[in-house]
Amino acid sequence: MRVTREHSGWRFDGRVPWYTGWGLNDVLMLGGATEGGEVVFGVVEAREQPGLRATEPLELAALSGTRTVGLELDGLVLPDGAVALRQPYAAWAAADRPKNTNVNPAVLGVTRAALDLLDASGDEAAAQTAGVLRERLAAVRKEAYALLDEVPAGERIADRLAAKMRAYDVLRAATTAAVVAGGGRAVGLDRPAQRLAREGMFLLVQGQTADVRDAHLAALRG
Repeated sequence: MRVTREHSGWRFDGRVPWYTGWGLNDVLMLGGATEGGEVVFGVVEAREQPGLRATEPLELAALSGTRTVGLELDGLVLPDGAVALRQPYAAWAAADRPKNTNVNPAVLGVTRAALDLLDASGDEAAAQTAGVLRERLAAVRKEAYALLDEVPAGERIADRLAAKMRAYDVLRAATTAAVVAGGGRAVGLDRPAQRLAREGMFLLVQGQTADVRDAHLAALRG
């Protein structure tokens, strides 16, 4: 998003490819970068207005009820009073980038839901699989929260990324197992197994940065 100074405000131009909650939220926060190397974040009403237009709702494989759209910005001007943060890009990025190296708690939650589904299936093989995966989940959860709670933010990034990749591994295994255990019925749209698998797919890219993507692809290469 391009931001330029204009009179007593800030002009935003560009495209937001993904905005969730259009028509549900009252306000939204826009962020962009200036040619001078600053980031500017401002608050605006979440409605169409001069300089701000929403696309049709995006067709998504998961979370289709979230009213996710793209936003087209062409000369939207926010006054100085609407600016929530203005900071050098380098300082902002240094504080922001490490955040997404941590394990997303939602990954742990979806994994646990898939394991609960295996336990409830009444199938012995499915329950045995759930038991093994639950031990892996407990281990990665313990590691993830230790890094989050006991290690200063921005430190041990490699360890955080490694834990995140292990959490993804357990997520994929658990959601796949839920589908496999359910057989052909599991892919019906009224079945929770396929929904959890699609939610898991979404969580692989939620909040993804270049560093996280590269680490994930490297982990998949072994």
